[in-house]
Amino acid sequence: MIIATDIGNSFITIGYFTSTGLSVQRIPTLPLKSPEEYRQRLHAFIKENNIEKGEGASIISSVVSSHTKTLTEAIEGLPGQTTGSTLVVDHRLSGIRFRIPHPEELGTDRIANAIAAYALVQRPVAVIDFGTATTITVIDGYGDYLGGAIMPGIRLMNEALGMKTSKLREVEVVQPETALGRDTAGCILSGVFIGTAGAVERIVAEIENETGASYAVILTGGNCLLVKAFMQRPHLVRPDLTLEGLKILYEKNRHQ
Repeated sequence: MIIATDIGNSFITIGYFTSTGLSVQRIPTLPLKSPEEYRQRLHAFIKENNIEKGEGASIISSVVSSHTKTLTEAIEGLPGQTTGSTLVVDHRLSGIRFRIPHPEELGTDRIANAIAAYALVQRPVAVIDFGTATTITVIDGYGDYLGGAIMPGIRLMNEALGMKTSKLREVEVVQPETALGRDTAGCILSGVFIGTAGAVERIVAEIENETGASYAVILTGGNCLLVKAFMQRPHLVRPDLTLEGLKILYEKNRHQ
Protein backbone atom coordinates (compact mmCIF):
# COMPACT_ATOMS: atom_id res chain seq x y z
CA MET A 1 0.00 0.00 0.00
CA ILE A 2 1.16 3.52 -0.83
CA ILE A 3 -0.24 6.32 1.33
CA ALA A 4 -0.13 9.62 -0.56
CA THR A 5 -0.92 12.71 1.50
CA ASP A 6 -1.61 16.21 0.16
CA ILE A 7 -1.66 18.82 2.94
CA GLY A 8 -3.55 21.80 1.57
CA ASN A 9 -4.74 25.06 3.07
CA SER A 10 -8.29 23.81 3.63
CA PHE A 11 -8.05 20.00 3.69
CA ILE A 12 -5.58 17.21 4.23
CA THR A 13 -6.31 14.68 1.49
CA ILE A 14 -5.02 11.17 2.04
CA GLY A 15 -5.01 8.58 -0.72
CA TYR A 16 -4.60 4.88 0.02
CA PHE A 17 -3.37 3.13 -3.13
CA THR A 18 -3.82 -0.65 -2.92
CA SER A 19 -4.06 -3.53 -5.37
CA THR A 20 -7.82 -2.94 -5.57
CA GLY A 21 -7.73 0.79 -6.28
CA LEU A 22 -7.74 4.16 -4.48
CA SER A 23 -9.58 5.15 -1.30
CA VAL A 24 -9.58 8.82 -0.31
CA GLN A 25 -9.93 10.38 3.15
CA ARG A 26 -10.28 14.12 3.76
CA ILE A 27 -9.62 15.89 7.07
CA PRO A 28 -9.92 19.66 7.67
CA THR A 29 -6.47 21.23 7.86
CA LEU A 30 -7.35 23.34 10.88
CA PRO A 31 -7.05 22.97 13.75
CA LEU A 32 -3.75 21.10 13.84
CA LYS A 33 -4.08 17.88 15.85
CA SER A 34 -1.53 15.66 17.57
CA PRO A 35 0.13 12.78 15.69
CA GLU A 36 -1.83 10.30 17.80
CA GLU A 37 -5.18 11.97 16.95
CA TYR A 38 -4.39 11.84 13.23
CA ARG A 39 -3.19 8.24 13.53
CA GLN A 40 -6.45 7.22 15.18
CA ARG A 41 -8.49 8.84 12.39
CA LEU A 42 -6.37 7.21 9.70
CA HIS A 43 -6.52 3.82 11.37
CA ALA A 44 -10.31 4.07 11.76
CA PHE A 45 -10.69 4.93 8.05
CA ILE A 46 -8.51 1.99 7.05
CA LYS A 47 -10.58 -0.36 9.18
CA GLU A 48 -13.98 1.02 8.09
CA ASN A 49 -13.08 0.75 4.41
CA ASN A 50 -11.46 -2.69 4.65
CA ILE A 51 -8.23 -1.38 3.17
CA GLU A 52 -5.70 -4.15 2.83
CA LYS A 53 -2.88 -4.21 5.33
CA GLY A 54 0.73 -5.16 4.89
CA GLU A 55 4.02 -3.49 4.07
CA GLY A 56 3.43 0.13 3.17
CA ALA A 57 5.10 3.28 1.92
CA SER A 58 4.21 6.96 2.11
CA ILE A 59 4.78 10.28 0.35
CA ILE A 60 3.68 13.76 1.42
CA SER A 61 3.11 17.01 -0.44
CA SER A 62 2.53 19.99 1.83
CA VAL A 63 1.86 23.71 1.44
CA VAL A 64 1.34 24.00 5.22
CA SER A 65 4.79 23.47 6.70
CA SER A 66 3.53 23.45 10.30
CA HIS A 67 1.66 20.20 9.57
CA THR A 68 4.28 18.24 7.67
CA LYS A 69 6.20 16.73 10.59
CA THR A 70 3.01 15.90 12.50
CA LEU A 71 1.40 14.02 9.61
CA THR A 72 4.66 12.24 8.84
CA GLU A 73 4.84 10.98 12.41
CA ALA A 74 1.18 9.95 12.36
CA ILE A 75 1.50 7.96 9.13
CA GLU A 76 4.77 6.29 10.08
CA GLY A 77 3.08 5.01 13.24
CA LEU A 78 0.54 3.00 11.24
CA PRO A 79 0.99 -0.79 10.90
CA GLY A 80 3.27 -1.64 7.99
CA GLN A 81 4.88 1.80 7.78
CA THR A 82 8.56 2.37 8.53
CA THR A 83 9.88 5.29 10.58
CA GLY A 84 11.97 7.66 8.48
CA SER A 85 10.84 6.24 5.14
CA THR A 86 8.33 8.93 4.10
CA LEU A 87 9.21 10.94 1.00
CA VAL A 88 8.46 14.66 1.36
CA VAL A 89 8.09 16.33 -2.04
CA ASP A 90 10.15 19.29 -3.15
CA HIS A 91 11.28 20.45 -6.60
CA ARG A 92 14.46 18.34 -6.43
CA LEU A 93 12.41 15.16 -6.07
CA SER A 94 10.29 15.70 -9.16
CA GLY A 95 12.53 14.54 -12.00
CA ILE A 96 11.12 17.24 -14.30
CA ARG A 97 12.76 20.37 -15.67
CA PHE A 98 11.55 23.78 -14.55
CA ARG A 99 11.52 26.70 -16.97
CA ILE A 100 11.05 29.17 -14.11
CA PRO A 101 13.69 31.06 -12.08
CA HIS A 102 12.75 29.89 -8.57
CA PRO A 103 11.29 26.35 -8.59
CA GLU A 104 11.86 26.09 -4.82
CA GLU A 105 8.97 28.56 -4.35
CA LEU A 106 6.50 26.38 -6.24
CA GLY A 107 3.73 24.64 -4.30
CA THR A 108 4.47 20.94 -4.24
CA ASP A 109 0.86 20.10 -5.07
CA ARG A 110 1.40 21.83 -8.41
CA ILE A 111 4.50 19.71 -9.00
CA ALA A 112 2.44 16.57 -8.39
CA ASN A 113 -0.29 17.88 -10.70
CA ALA A 114 2.27 18.51 -13.43
CA ILE A 115 3.72 15.00 -13.14
CA ALA A 116 0.32 13.31 -13.27
CA ALA A 117 -1.09 15.47 -16.05
CA TYR A 118 1.78 14.90 -18.44
CA ALA A 119 1.78 11.17 -17.69
CA LEU A 120 -1.93 11.12 -18.52
CA VAL A 121 -1.97 12.99 -21.86
CA GLN A 122 1.67 13.04 -23.09
CA ARG A 123 1.21 16.45 -24.72
CA PRO A 124 1.18 20.14 -23.69
CA VAL A 125 -1.31 20.44 -20.85
CA ALA A 126 -2.76 23.01 -18.46
CA VAL A 127 -3.97 21.78 -15.07
CA ILE A 128 -6.65 23.91 -13.43
CA ASP A 129 -6.82 23.16 -9.71
CA PHE A 130 -9.97 24.55 -8.10
CA GLY A 131 -8.96 24.59 -4.44
CA THR A 132 -8.57 27.29 -1.80
CA ALA A 133 -6.79 29.12 -4.57
CA THR A 134 -7.52 28.46 -8.23
CA THR A 135 -4.20 27.63 -9.87
CA ILE A 136 -3.20 27.00 -13.47
CA THR A 137 -0.13 24.84 -14.05
CA VAL A 138 1.28 24.67 -17.57
CA ILE A 139 3.45 21.85 -18.95
CA ASP A 140 4.99 21.76 -22.43
CA GLY A 141 5.23 18.87 -24.88
CA TYR A 142 8.45 17.63 -23.28
CA GLY A 143 6.97 17.46 -19.79
CA ASP A 144 8.79 20.61 -18.66
CA TYR A 145 7.16 22.99 -16.19
CA LEU A 146 6.58 26.37 -17.86
CA GLY A 147 4.68 28.39 -15.24
CA GLY A 148 1.04 29.29 -14.71
CA ALA A 149 -1.31 31.58 -12.84
CA ILE A 150 -2.96 31.92 -9.43
CA MET A 151 -6.26 33.55 -8.45
CA PRO A 152 -8.55 33.29 -5.40
CA GLY A 153 -10.67 30.15 -5.22
CA ILE A 154 -14.46 30.31 -5.38
CA ARG A 155 -14.94 29.83 -1.64
CA LEU A 156 -12.27 32.43 -0.86
CA MET A 157 -14.01 34.92 -3.15
CA ASN A 158 -17.31 34.21 -1.43
CA GLU A 159 -15.80 34.64 2.04
CA ALA A 160 -14.02 37.86 1.06
CA LEU A 161 -17.24 39.43 -0.22
CA GLY A 162 -18.97 38.58 3.05
CA MET A 163 -16.13 39.89 5.21
CA LYS A 164 -15.01 42.97 3.33
CA THR A 165 -18.31 44.55 2.26
CA SER A 166 -21.13 46.03 4.30
CA LYS A 167 -24.04 45.08 2.03
CA LEU A 168 -23.01 41.62 0.82
CA ARG A 169 -22.97 38.39 2.77
CA GLU A 170 -21.34 35.01 2.46
CA VAL A 171 -23.70 32.63 0.65
CA GLU A 172 -24.05 28.88 0.40
CA VAL A 173 -21.67 27.64 -2.29
CA VAL A 174 -23.95 25.91 -4.80
CA GLN A 175 -24.03 26.11 -8.58
CA PRO A 176 -25.96 29.12 -9.90
CA GLU A 177 -29.08 28.34 -11.88
CA THR A 178 -28.58 31.23 -14.29
CA ALA A 179 -25.85 33.66 -15.29
CA LEU A 180 -28.25 36.52 -14.65
CA GLY A 181 -28.53 36.79 -10.87
CA ARG A 182 -31.98 37.81 -9.59
CA ASP A 183 -30.97 38.42 -5.97
CA THR A 184 -27.77 39.00 -4.02
CA ALA A 185 -27.00 35.31 -3.60
CA GLY A 186 -27.61 34.60 -7.28
CA CYS A 187 -25.39 37.48 -8.34
CA ILE A 188 -22.54 36.31 -6.09
CA LEU A 189 -22.82 32.71 -7.28
CA SER A 190 -22.85 33.79 -10.91
CA GLY A 191 -19.76 35.91 -10.32
CA VAL A 192 -17.69 33.35 -8.49
CA PHE A 193 -18.62 30.31 -10.60
CA ILE A 194 -19.06 31.63 -14.13
CA GLY A 195 -16.48 34.34 -13.51
CA THR A 196 -13.92 31.77 -12.40
CA ALA A 197 -14.63 29.47 -15.34
CA GLY A 198 -14.35 32.35 -17.79
CA ALA A 199 -11.19 33.69 -16.17
CA VAL A 200 -9.25 30.43 -16.33
CA GLU A 201 -10.28 29.83 -19.93
CA ARG A 202 -9.14 33.35 -20.88
CA ILE A 203 -5.81 32.86 -19.11
CA VAL A 204 -5.17 29.55 -20.89
CA ALA A 205 -6.05 31.20 -24.23
CA GLU A 206 -3.60 34.04 -23.54
CA ILE A 207 -0.88 31.55 -22.62
CA GLU A 208 -1.52 29.70 -25.88
CA ASN A 209 -1.13 32.98 -27.79
CA GLU A 210 2.15 33.68 -25.98
CA THR A 211 3.67 30.21 -26.40
CA GLY A 212 2.23 29.18 -29.76
CA ALA A 213 1.10 25.85 -28.31
CA SER A 214 -2.32 24.27 -27.84
CA TYR A 215 -2.97 22.82 -24.39
CA ALA A 216 -5.15 19.99 -23.21
CA VAL A 217 -7.02 21.01 -20.04
CA ILE A 218 -7.42 18.91 -16.91
CA LEU A 219 -9.61 20.02 -14.01
CA THR A 220 -8.87 18.93 -10.46
CA GLY A 221 -9.23 20.12 -6.86
CA GLY A 222 -12.03 20.15 -4.32
CA ASN A 223 -14.31 22.42 -6.34
CA CYS A 224 -13.73 21.01 -9.82
CA LEU A 225 -16.99 19.06 -9.89
CA LEU A 226 -18.90 22.27 -9.12
CA VAL A 227 -17.16 24.42 -11.74
CA LYS A 228 -16.89 21.95 -14.62
CA ALA A 229 -20.46 22.64 -15.84
CA PHE A 230 -19.46 26.23 -16.66
CA MET A 231 -16.33 25.39 -18.66
CA GLN A 232 -16.83 25.77 -22.41
CA ARG A 233 -13.44 24.41 -23.38
CA PRO A 234 -13.04 20.59 -23.74
CA HIS A 235 -11.48 19.14 -20.61
CA LEU A 236 -10.80 16.06 -18.53
CA VAL A 237 -11.88 15.89 -14.89
CA ARG A 238 -9.53 14.17 -12.41
CA PRO A 239 -10.51 15.13 -8.84
CA ASP A 240 -7.60 13.15 -7.36
CA LEU A 241 -4.92 14.21 -9.85
CA THR A 242 -2.58 15.41 -7.08
CA LEU A 243 -2.69 12.03 -5.38
CA GLU A 244 -2.05 10.31 -8.71
CA GLY A 245 1.01 12.50 -9.18
CA LEU A 246 2.28 11.69 -5.69
CA LYS A 247 2.03 7.97 -6.43
CA ILE A 248 4.05 8.46 -9.63
CA LEU A 249 6.63 10.51 -7.73
CA TYR A 250 6.95 7.82 -5.08
CA GLU A 251 7.47 5.10 -7.67
CA LYS A 252 10.11 7.19 -9.47
CA ASN A 253 12.06 7.94 -6.29
CA ARG A 254 11.58 4.93 -4.02
CA HIS A 255 14.99 3.41 -4.71
CA GLN A 256 16.94 6.66 -4.39
